[in-house]
Amino acid sequence: MSRVLDLISSMSVSSVSERKSEKSVLNSIDTCYKVDQQVKLMDLQAEVDLLLLKLQKLKQQKDVCTHEQSC
Repeated sequence: MSRVLDLISSMSVSSVSERKSEKSVLNSIDTCYKVDQQVKLMDLQAEVDLLLLKLQKLKQQKDVCTHEQSC
């Protein structure tokens, strides 16, 4: 009977240990995923900023051309 209890006890410890390990892996994946999403967001923000600058430049060029034609 004692051996059975020891076996059950060791199994439950192993099971808890495995759950902790799985939780750690899931937390790591979650953290990496969040970091990956932050990197993508920053990349998209930089792309939007670049496109806005290009748009401003095109508007300025258009204004200069329009102003030169009207003079």
